[in-house]
Amino acid sequence: MKIIYVHHGNRAISNPPKQTDDLTELGYKDCALVAEMLSNEKIKNNIKKIYTSPFFRCKKTAEIINEKLGVQIVEDERLNEFVSTENETWVEAQTRILSCIDDIVKKHNNKNDIVLCVTSGVNIAAFILKAFGILPNNNVPFLGVPSCSPIMFEYK
Repeated sequence: MKIIYVHHGNRAISNPPKQTDDLTELGYKDCALVAEMLSNEKIKNNIKKIYTSPFFRCKKTAEIINEKLGVQIVEDERLNEFVSTENETWVEAQTRILSCIDDIVKKHNNKNDIVLCVTSGVNIAAFILKAFGILPNNNVPFLGVPSCSPIMFEYK
């Protein structure tokens, strides 16, 4: 099965930043472009669901993309970004996100299944760990991803 990791669209950051921040105009345009790209029949017909963080910017990204796909959107708090102020360690965040990915892979075990996971940029680390069979650890870089970047991972 394949997971297409999608970073949320470019975010309009309030001061201080909030989980309810909306997307910028560029973010909305990026989401529409990714939706158009994913609506290609070769991909669209195999997309089974969209999983998203409940954060507004992620849900909005998922909704915009889903206008072209028409699949079920599932919110999962485990896809929330790493927030150090909530006393979660970096390793705990990786473990939380990996548990979500593992559950998704179990539910969608057909080799042709594709699901989208819309989440925040730093969460790409867990998707990479899963792809390479690496355990969560403090040496994993705190990566970032540009606005609405789709990245496909294949999991067996």
